[in-house]
Amino acid sequence: KLGNDHYRDYARDIRLSGTHLLEVINDILDLAKVEAGKVELQEQSIDLSKVVESTDRLVRERAGARNIEVSVRMPEALPRLWADERKVKQILINLLSNAIKFTPEGGSVTVSAQRDASEAVHLAVSDTGIGIAKESLETVLEPFGQVDSALSRKHAGTGLGLPLTKALVELHGGRLELD
Repeated sequence: KLGNDHYRDYARDIRLSGTHLLEVINDILDLAKVEAGKVELQEQSIDLSKVVESTDRLVRERAGARNIEVSVRMPEALPRLWADERKVKQILINLLSNAIKFTPEGGSVTVSAQRDASEAVHLAVSDTGIGIAKESLETVLEPFGQVDSALSRKHAGTGLGLPLTKALVELHGGRLELD
C-alpha cells in the first residue's frame, strides 16, 4: 500500500520525468548516429497511408487534450514507398508533436500527401500554430537550435526534433522544407 495519496502523484511524476529524459537521450543518440553515418535503414515497401494512420493514433490523445483537431488527407492512389517504416514513423511523430505543441488550443493540424508530375511523393504537416519567422528557419534546423530564449520559452523541448527529422528525411533521399 502506498500509505499516502500523494505518493501515487509523486510516482507518476517520476515516471513521466524518466520517460521524458529517455526520449531526450534517444534523440541525442539518434542524431549522433546519423551524423556519424552509423544509421542503416531497414528499407522495405511501405504503405504511407497506413504509417500516417498509425502515427495519427499515437498523437490524437495529446491533440484532443488541447482541443486541437487533427485531420488526415491522403489520396487513395498513393504509391508504396521504399523506406524504413520505423524512421518514417519517427519523422511523422516529430513533425506532428511540434505542430501540436505550437498550435494554440482550438487550432488544427493536417497531414496530407500528394504526387507531383514526376511521381515524387510530397508529405506535408501543416498547422494553425504560431509559425516560425523566416530569419529563424535555419536556427530551428540546427541541433539544440531554439527560437525563444530560455527566459521567455513557453514550450518545453531540446531543439533536437527538427534537426533529427531533417537528417532522417535526407537519409531517405528526401528534402525537408519549412514554410
